[in-house]
Amino acid sequence: MAVALMMAFMPAEAQKVMKGKASYYAHKFHGRRSSDGSVYHKDSLTCAHKTLPFGTILRVTNLNNNKEVMVKVTDRGPFCKGRIVDLSFEAARRIGLLQSGVASVEATVVKDGNLLSSPKDDILPELQLRDPATGEFYAASEWAKREQHEREAAKALQMRHQQEAKMAQQKKAVPRYKVLTQQLTANTLLKQDAAKSQENNVR
Repeated sequence: MAVALMMAFMPAEAQKVMKGKASYYAHKFHGRRSSDGSVYHKDSLTCAHKTLPFGTILRVTNLNNNKEVMVKVTDRGPFCKGRIVDLSFEAARRIGLLQSGVASVEATVVKDGNLLSSPKDDILPELQLRDPATGEFYAASEWAKREQHEREAAKALQMRHQQEAKMAQQKKAVPRYKVLTQQLTANTLLKQDAAKSQENNVR
């Protein structure tokens, strides 16, 4: 919905649609410099295009399965005939391109690199990293929230254990009182003294 509204108010020249073949970067390019000076990361959502300005945002749709991904132009290429875009490894994974290696796609310009007015306009989905324990992918901000939640949960558990230990110590320190079932009166005390004296005489 947001993309549709964005495109509705875009200049006609920015709404460029291209069709052709897409491929993706080999692992050997991970960590190398792209044409715009940035470092290519296989888990980033970037791509190479022959002519579009750096910073241009493309929506690339795999025409075989209709899966799509938003990518940013950071490099030049591909230089193979018939190919219009070279995707990062993660972008290719998201549209199901890894197995075939090459697929027919439609690339639509969502934001022209020449129209970017400030770095705030240059927004892409955050880099997502895989959790080995669950196999799920989380953005950096999500990892930070999870770590904060785990710290808070650990702190709460520690405080609860401390409170339980404190209550246990207080319980041990409480004096124990003997419950008297017989009313203490002058007559009862005299009877008790007489009984003790008789016991002593017997001994």
